[in-house]
Amino acid sequence: MGDKVVFPNAKAFSQSVGSYWSLKNTEIHPSCIVLPSSAQEVSEAVSTLSLGATVWKDRCQFAIRGGGHTPWAGAANIEQGIVIDTSNLPAAGLSKDKKTITVSPSWTWDQVYSTLDPHNVSTLGGRVGGVGVGGLVTGCGISYYSPRYGFTCDVVENFEVVLATGDIVNANATSHADLFKALRGGGNNFGVVTAITLQTFPQGKFWGGQTFHPFSTRKANFKALERLITTHPYDPYAHFINTLVINNMTFGNWIIGNSLQYTASDPPVPFPEVFKPMTDLPRFSPFGPLAPDNTLRIDNITDFTMEYASLFTYKKRWLFASIAFGPSAEMMETFFQLANRTVAPFTSLPGFQLSISYQPLPSVMSERRGSVDSLGPIQTGGDMWFVHWGMAVDGEYSSYDKVFQNAVRELFEEAGREAEKLGVKRSYVPMTYADGWQDPIGTRSEGTIREMWETSRKYDPLQVFQKQVPGGFKLPKVGGK
Repeated sequence: MGDKVVFPNAKAFSQSVGSYWSLKNTEIHPSCIVLPSSAQEVSEAVSTLSLGATVWKDRCQFAIRGGGHTPWAGAANIEQGIVIDTSNLPAAGLSKDKKTITVSPSWTWDQVYSTLDPHNVSTLGGRVGGVGVGGLVTGCGISYYSPRYGFTCDVVENFEVVLATGDIVNANATSHADLFKALRGGGNNFGVVTAITLQTFPQGKFWGGQTFHPFSTRKANFKALERLITTHPYDPYAHFINTLVINNMTFGNWIIGNSLQYTASDPPVPFPEVFKPMTDLPRFSPFGPLAPDNTLRIDNITDFTMEYASLFTYKKRWLFASIAFGPSAEMMETFFQLANRTVAPFTSLPGFQLSISYQPLPSVMSERRGSVDSLGPIQTGGDMWFVHWGMAVDGEYSSYDKVFQNAVRELFEEAGREAEKLGVKRSYVPMTYADGWQDPIGTRSEGTIREMWETSRKYDPLQVFQKQVPGGFKLPKVGGK
């Protein structure tokens, strides 16, 4: 593959390793990086690596890198292994009829939206600019438009994917339909996705933004969130995230930020009635008395996602994790109290940052999504909400990685016990927000997991993507096998 393979002394190597947004991955040292510019070159790399493992058992370990979504160490990088970096793969773009867009897995969602916005169409994609397409789609992430259309994987029309044999296939509803289903929520377990075709829908500018509230309003915020999740029928245009934030800039004090989006666009609807319990709450500016206490406006989705991205400092040692509960303002307060106790010893560390995002997952999302994916029946017992835990410190504090992980695991275990007491415990773990110690696929139904294994053995008989690709979330054993 010639100059498409780069080694540690090459500038392209340093650029690739240095571009991970979570510093945990920049400290991993692969032996070399493959930078293919076509599916055929990906095929050459994968078939060579697969063949090598038949000669050298347990060797030729590799990682697959998309646009950047998962922060835990080793998710998309590998120590002394080989990284297939999809950054240079091409994208066909918007179709002539504007009904689909074909993108590289290495694209970020702001690239997707900025391509679509001028044409007044959009697609189900990420809510934070700079987040990669590949990981979010194969993990079945969530969009501002999810109450209307479901999970991000549910608008995929086609995956171009390189199998362990090196074969390049198109997986869709009529060709390799079982692989198509598995890839929608199956992560990196079945092949290297080289192109994704997403359905689009008419969409113009809409109303939304951030509001900031004193922490004394948190219980009122939690009540409003509980009410929103459990309202039936659910307003399909309403998207809402409640975030509790503490970092060095808040001087050890918590603040509340609400992300509100009402995605009706013909015409846009400012201050919709569904959000009145939130917009009526007292506000303040965490940035000083002369700064605004909200950013509510009518805008395009590109700008909304870039605004949300600006609230986070990316180049840190990030830890993501997730846990889900049934709708309960009491459980939201309980989780906060447990979290506050957990992080108290760490808040003075340089660069400390924690956001606890309470994200609604109303049953309307599961009802509206297509059944052709590998999420299976989500065991929610109806409406629910989940926590996206995002915690970080500056890069030099690697000694705290295990300390943080152990603390968060203990917190989640205790929160699970408290949720069980309240009757609101849920098993769902979003793959897109889980940490490496979690098992998001293992929370799915046994039938779903068995079906995923059948697809894996059919398309990957040597189990290359289970044995040679240690990153990502692997298929769990079922029935002792």
